[in-house]
This record gives sequence, C-alpha cells and structure tokens, in this order.
Amino acid sequence: MLSVKKKVGIGLVLCAAVSLFIAFLGIPLSFSSRAEAVLVAAGGGLILCALPLMWADGLRNLRAQGRHGGHLLRMRQSGFFDVLVFLAILSMILAVMGCAGMVHYNAVFERHARLAAGDGPVPQTLEEARQLDTFVEYNFEQDLHFLSRNSGVFFTVAGIVLVGVAVCLLYMRFVSPIVAADDSLRIAHGVYRRVAQGAVAALITLIMLFPIYWMVISSFKTSTELLAAVPTLWPKQFVWENYPNVLERAPFIRYLINTLITTCCIMITELTMGVLAAYGFSKGRFKGQNVLFMLVLGALMVPIQVTFVPIYVMIARLNAIDTYVGIVLPNLVSAYFIFMLRQNFMAVDDSYIEAGRLDGMGRISTIIHVLCPMCKPTLITVSIISFINGWNSYFWPKMVTKTEASRTIAVGVQQLKNTFAGQEVSNYNEIMAGAVMAIIPIVLLFLFLQKYIMTGMSKAAMK
Repeated sequence: MLSVKKKVGIGLVLCAAVSLFIAFLGIPLSFSSRAEAVLVAAGGGLILCALPLMWADGLRNLRAQGRHGGHLLRMRQSGFFDVLVFLAILSMILAVMGCAGMVHYNAVFERHARLAAGDGPVPQTLEEARQLDTFVEYNFEQDLHFLSRNSGVFFTVAGIVLVGVAVCLLYMRFVSPIVAADDSLRIAHGVYRRVAQGAVAALITLIMLFPIYWMVISSFKTSTELLAAVPTLWPKQFVWENYPNVLERAPFIRYLINTLITTCCIMITELTMGVLAAYGFSKGRFKGQNVLFMLVLGALMVPIQVTFVPIYVMIARLNAIDTYVGIVLPNLVSAYFIFMLRQNFMAVDDSYIEAGRLDGMGRISTIIHVLCPMCKPTLITVSIISFINGWNSYFWPKMVTKTEASRTIAVGVQQLKNTFAGQEVSNYNEIMAGAVMAIIPIVLLFLFLQKYIMTGMSKAAMK
C-alpha cells in the first residue's frame, strides 16, 4: 500500500504534468512568455517537492542493501537501452547533417556576397547583404539545397532527441535502483507506465484518425467555409446537399459499379493464382524451385513505377485501353500474396497431404479440401487486402481509363474537381463528400472482418 507521503508525491507529480502540458499547449495558443515561465516553473517546483516524498523509502532500502557497481550491466539488460542508443546515434546523424548544411550555406552565402559586393566590402550577414542592390536573394535561395535550408531544424531536432536520451539514461542510472528497492513505488511507477502508454496510444490514434475526421466534417461544409483562412473543426452550418450533388454532377453510381467489377476480378485472380503458386512452392518438388521462388521475391523489390511504362505499352498493343481488361490484367498475380500463402502452406504437415491422397484426392482437391480450410484466416486476410488495394487503386486506372464508362471510384473522385463550372469557388466540399462515399465500403469491410485480418497477419509473421 502507498503511504501518505507517496500519495502526496504522486498528486504533486500529476499536477506538475498538467502544468507542463498546459505550458506546451501555450506554444500554439500564443500564451505570453510570462505565463509560460510561470507554468514551467510551477511544474518543475512541484516535481522537486514530490521527489523527496516518493524516494525516501527507496533510498533508505537501497542504502540498507549496500549494492554498488554493475549499473552499466543492469542498464544494458533493459530493452529500452538499445532504443536509447539508436536515438543517440540518430541525433548524431542529424547533427552531422546540420553541420553539412551549415557549411554549404556559408559557402553559398560567401560566393553570392562576394559577387554582390564587387570591389567593396563583403557583407558578413544576410541582413547586410540585403542592403546591397546587386544581391539577388532569390538566386541565393535557389542555390541552397535541402540540408542548408533546414540546418537549424536538424540541430533543433538533434538537440531535443539528445536531451531526451540523456534524461532517460539518468533515470535508468539513478532513479531505477530507487524504484526497484521500494515495492510500493514500483507499483506506482507501473501505473504511471500504463497511463503513459495509454496516453501515447490515444495521441497516435487521434493523429491517424484526424484526416478522416477532417474529410467527413468538410463534406458537410460550404465551399466558402472550407476555404476560409482560419479552418473550423466543426461546420457552422451542415450542408446535406453535398452528397446528392455528387450523384448529380458525375456518374458516381457507374464509378462504384466499375470499381466493384474490377476489384472482384482482381481479388479472385490474385487469390487463385496465389494459392496455386504457393502450393507449388511449398509442397511441390521440381528442379529450380528455390531459384524461381527467389525470382518471385525479387519482384517485390522492383518499384511498381518502373514497370508502368512497359505494361502500358503491352495493354495498348492488346487494344485494352479504357476497358476492364486493361485495369485487371496487370494485377492478376501478387508476389506478396504468394509469399504469405507459401509460408502458411509450409506449416501444414505433409501427413495431411498424404492422407488426402489415400482418400483419392488429386492436387486441386487437396488444395480445396485440406490446405485452404487449414489456412482459412490467411486466405481471408489476403482476400481483404486484395479487395482494399483494388478498391483504392488510383494511378493505373488513371492511366488506362479515358471515359466515364470505365473509370473507377478513385479516379472518379479526382474528376469531381472538374465539375464546379458556374460556381464561385472550387467544390472541395463535394469532393470530400465523394471521398466519404468511396471509403464507406472499405470501412464496413474492415469493421466486420478485422479479426480475420489480425489473425492472418500474425500467423503469416510467425510462420
């Protein structure tokens, strides 16, 4: 049980965390420098007051145990130590990039300053150079590259990461032994850790979901409000007409039908080819088996942008431009799905295959009645991923579709921006409404089948 002193100390730490968090929020909210200083000082003072209350028993127990030395070994045994070492190396790399950017910046500035000064004195700072009529700041900025333009950012990030690493190392060296020597304090720190993990998980979730929230909310705004200089997180007035307008301005239903047809064809062919190829690579025995599988894995290393031009030429020669065949044909096989299914098929004991053969099953019957039922979660996962990839595909359908009769939903949403003729501003609100309508099937599919996705991916990883 926690003593009164420790409860008071925990309360002070929580108050300090709230004070520091408010100070952090004050940066974008433009708090006065005095208010920021007061909040930071209050947070630091509360922490200093809480530490003696929380660490007194641990320090006493640590002195009684009389343990000395071995701190580096204890720190290295923690998995978090490796993460800190990685972050320290990352901060050093960022610092080196910042130094390289600063050197390049000074060299470029000196060259432009000498050119602008001519026979006169050379300016030493950018402000002095701007006083010269012959100094062209635009040309100077164009000669700077990414590192020289952002050297200050690299130094700032490197400093923040390095300070964080130093604080964590000091905590592991001096605070962790005190916590380990006090059972009740260790329990309290366990609670802190779980709360911190939950807070970080919630923050990451909010960051990832905010674009979706913004898209949904923007679909109910007017064009004027959506393009306002100060964005609003909630519509001043809900405009429900955006969704009917999307159906009127473009053949959105046709886009949905085209997407459904092409996506189902892609999913069926990828699943069929993947199952047959995975069976051959996992249970088959033939010459060059491993070499061929290495070639399949090598296909994963080739960027898809490299193959777009030759595939487009092939589709054009087949007269399949602006057809369903042109969309589906390049996506008949997926090397990634072959790899996933092969890993699962290899985990199935060959005795099941032999039992199927004794029952008179052929290869196809063995695949359908033995392997597929035993690898059902992975097959469902592959089907769902294939459906999502086909539904969200944009670049290739954009290249091969020319008319409304064959465009998919992703291309159709992009085409909505060309339908605002007669309006004062662009119809980004209607584009958002079309995007919401486009993701509804995917969201519903994920909500109903998410357990199969997680099970299939975890099994594939373990195999």
